[in-house]
Parts: sequence; structure tokens; C-alpha cells
Amino acid sequence: MRLLIIRHGECELESGPDPPLTDRGREQAARLADALSGVALDRVVCSTMRRAIETAEPLAQALGVPLALEPALVEIDLGTLWHPDQQQAWDQICERWRAGDYAARCPQGESLLDVVNRVQPVAAWLLAEPWCHGVAAVAHAVVNGVLLPLVCPELGPSLGQDLGHSYTGVWELEGDPAALRALRRDDVRHLLAP
Repeated sequence: MRLLIIRHGECELESGPDPPLTDRGREQAARLADALSGVALDRVVCSTMRRAIETAEPLAQALGVPLALEPALVEIDLGTLWHPDQQQAWDQICERWRAGDYAARCPQGESLLDVVNRVQPVAAWLLAEPWCHGVAAVAHAVVNGVLLPLVCPELGPSLGQDLGHSYTGVWELEGDPAALRALRRDDVRHLLAP
């Protein structure tokens, strides 16, 4: 089985909690689709948020596979922390998660445990589905940080770890669904091409 876990392209952070891709983000999505166009997959699954859909659509089209929207893959609800001027408060929440306090909640938003509870069934489905080739999941930094350790035991059990989630970064996992191994980690080589 092959599982690609991908973060969306660059987005307009000041446009609210569900921003579109920037021009650069659309270029990143196009380069991602071009770079992965020869990979055999059965489906692309993505978050229902605009930036994930705008990243996943060109990929699904380049692969010639269906695109499925998965509401459980939406980014963490940041509550009042979605605006960039709240970076310090966001950093404090992240520090608490790294210290193991996964119940620490964004004001008027979600905790990391909330994200785990909604992502676990998706992880189980991705691993249990009898894919012919595999699947790509396009989501977000926090969601991917939860999803990756759930599907790839070699990454360890810590949900608070920073695995690196660059815009359109590709994590390629392959092997038996019970023991997927990371072949590529946050790979952005497609962005380096001329």
C-alpha cells in the first residue's frame, strides 16, 4: 500500500479561518500535481477547507482519479487564534501540546485531543480500505501531525512532535498497512524545479 500525506499550498492567512490559496500556493499545487502525475493511486481524499480542495483538485485531475472530500480532515478549529497577530498565544498552546497536555484547547476552538478523536477513524479507514495502489490525503499541518503517527508506527507515538509540514510537502508511506514506513518526509523537491 502507498499512502501520500500532503499539506495544502500556501494560503492567504489574513483572509479568515478558511482562506484560499495565494498565487504562489496555486503554483505549488500545480507543481505538486505535475510531480506526482505518474504515481499510481486510487483516490485523492482531502479536507473540506478551500486551501486543501484547491491543492487536491489539480492532483486528482493529473492522476485521473476521483477526489473525495473528508470533513474530519479539516484543520484544527483555532477559535480566536486564527489571526496571525495571535501567534504568541498559538505558540503557548503548541508548547503545552509538546509537553503532553493534549487537552489544552484553543480559546473557543479545539484541543489536540479533539483533532485526534475525529482523525482516528479516517486513519483506520485509510489503512483498512483494500486499495489497489494507494491513496493521497491532502490536509493541514496540525491534522497531518496527528494523522502521520497514527498510520506510521516508526514516527513514534508523540502527537505533539513537529514532523515538519511545508506547503505541499509530501510524506510518502509504503508497505503493509500495519507497518507503513516513511520513504519521503516532507518532500518539497517539486518546488525546486525551474
